[in-house]
Amino acid sequence: MTRARTLAAKADADEAVGHLRDALDGYREAATLVPADERFAARAKEIEGALVARRTGEVEAALKAKDVPAARRAAVSILEVDPQEAAGYRALAHVAEAEGALEDAWSAGRRAHEIDPADAALTEFLASLATQTGRWAEAEALYESLARTDPAFAQKAAAARVEFRVQNLPTVARRAALSPRLTRTQLAVLLVELSPEVRDARVPAGADVAVDVVDRPERAALVRTIGLGFFPVSRETHLVGADVPVSRAEIATHLRRLAALAGGDLACAAGGANPLAECGILPEGSRQLSGRDAVAAIEATLRMSRPGGSR
Repeated sequence: MTRARTLAAKADADEAVGHLRDALDGYREAATLVPADERFAARAKEIEGALVARRTGEVEAALKAKDVPAARRAAVSILEVDPQEAAGYRALAHVAEAEGALEDAWSAGRRAHEIDPADAALTEFLASLATQTGRWAEAEALYESLARTDPAFAQKAAAARVEFRVQNLPTVARRAALSPRLTRTQLAVLLVELSPEVRDARVPAGADVAVDVVDRPERAALVRTIGLGFFPVSRETHLVGADVPVSRAEIATHLRRLAALAGGDLACAAGGANPLAECGILPEGSRQLSGRDAVAAIEATLRMSRPGGSR
C-alpha cells in the first residue's frame, strides 16, 4: 500500500504540472498494486479522459493548421493511451480524410463507430465517409439510424437509397438514371426496370404503334409502357415523342398510372401547384427532370401505393 500511495502522490504532482501521461502511468501502476482500492482505478480513468481530450484537441488544432503529420502523431498517441478508445480511431479517420486516403478513413471511422455506436456526431461523420467512398447501402443505414431521432437526416437517407439503386441498375437503365434530362424513352426503361407491376403486367392487345420506337434498343420498354397507357401515340403523326424530355407536370400523370398498377390511387398528386412535392414524392425544383429524380419518384410512388405502404 505504501508503494501505491507514493505512486499516487507523484501522479498528483505530475498532473498538477500538466504531465498527464506520467500521472496516468502512476495511477495505473498503483491500481495494479492495490486492485481492491477503487480510488486508484477511478483516478486513472479520470486522468485518461483528460489526456484523451487534450490529444483530441491537438488533433483538431493541427488539422485546422493543415499540419497533418502532427495531427497523425496526436491521433496515434490517443491509441497508445488506450487501444480501444473510439476517439483515437475517430481522430485517425479525420487525419486520413485530410490526407485524401478515404478508404483508410472509412476503416478507422467504422472501428470508432463499432466502439461507440451511440455517438451521433461520429455516426454522421461515418455516413459522410460512406457517401464519399460509394458505400451507399451503409450510408443509407447510418442516415436512417440518425433519422430516428432527427428527421432532418431522412432526406440524406433517401438520397443514399436512390444512389444505391442507381449504381446497381443494368447498363441501359443506369444510363437513363444518370441522365441530367430524362426523355420518355429513358422513363420507359426505368418504369420497366424498377417496377414489377409494369414489367409483369399483361399488355392489352391492339396497342398503338409508334414509328419512332422501331429499331431502338429500348423498344421493348417503350412498347410495353405504350401498351399500358403511359405514353399516348399521336394519331396524326404516329409518334410517341421518344426523345421528348419529361416535365414534372407530365410525370405526375405517369406516376398516378403507376400507382394504380401497384394497387393505390395517389390521390394527393391529382392537383395543386406542385402535386409531387405535396405528396412527398419529388421535392420542388426546375421543370427539367433528371434520371435520379425519376428513380426517386418511382420508388416513392411504389412505397406509397403498394398494400401496407406509407409516405
